[in-house]
Amino acid sequence: MKSIRITSATGLYAIFGNPVRHSISPLMHNAAFAETGIDAVYLAFEPSSAGDAVSAMKNIGILGASVTIPFKIDMLKHLDAVDPLAASIGSVNTIVNENGRLSGYNTDGYGAVRAIEQSGITLKGKTCMVIGNGGSARAIALTLAGTGARVIIAGRNGIRVNSFVQDLTTVAPGTKAVILKDITSSFMEQVDVIINTTPLGMTPDTGSTPLEASLIAPRHIVFDIVYAPHETRLLADARKIGCRVVYGIEMLILQGARQFEIWTGREAPVETMRRAAYRHVHIKS
Repeated sequence: MKSIRITSATGLYAIFGNPVRHSISPLMHNAAFAETGIDAVYLAFEPSSAGDAVSAMKNIGILGASVTIPFKIDMLKHLDAVDPLAASIGSVNTIVNENGRLSGYNTDGYGAVRAIEQSGITLKGKTCMVIGNGGSARAIALTLAGTGARVIIAGRNGIRVNSFVQDLTTVAPGTKAVILKDITSSFMEQVDVIINTTPLGMTPDTGSTPLEASLIAPRHIVFDIVYAPHETRLLADARKIGCRVVYGIEMLILQGARQFEIWTGREAPVETMRRAAYRHVHIKS
């Protein structure tokens, strides 16, 4: 990787979150800037509020930012413009600063869909079961619907799942709901892609899984957005029975690559960003 030389003309990009010091994003984006010869640096900040982050962007002249928990929803009301997809999702993870005018975008769904597609899957006409009903589930579900995929939302709490789906259908008609305890092997025959958006299986609770292995068949494509550990119990179970699996770190890389393209207008050096991310988690790509 080429080295970064910081000068008084170096552009500043950032990630805002709290906590965020563990983030892999600075490694990926700084590698991308170095590879493309863009005079910029990307740093991590932990502001006390979304409003403080916006003030910092305008006052310091931060050119672009990634946004993560807990600011992705609250950030909406502080921006000058919001992309229609991000508005329908109800959160932003990307901000562009154009001469003090801040615009928000959401690349989470894009990263998830690209992670699946790069494994050779055509999503149009496929039935995707998204487990979870948080912000990531919403972003992924709406982006999936935009590809022509059929979407089923699965969760443990019937009231929350049905309310979530009722809200989604105003933007993505045809979205359906299912309660996890009611899922059977026969129900799973209609499902092509399984996507976990819950934290179940995340370090340190690596023994948990959102879906019992007995419900997974070799024909399923299984994707877990959790990337620590690299292979969650859900993915390990799926791989053992012969499923095609998609790792969560790929979504992280690809949503970050899309951010880079939004900020710079240039094609992201995806392989460079991938190597930086995989080196961090001590995984050979």
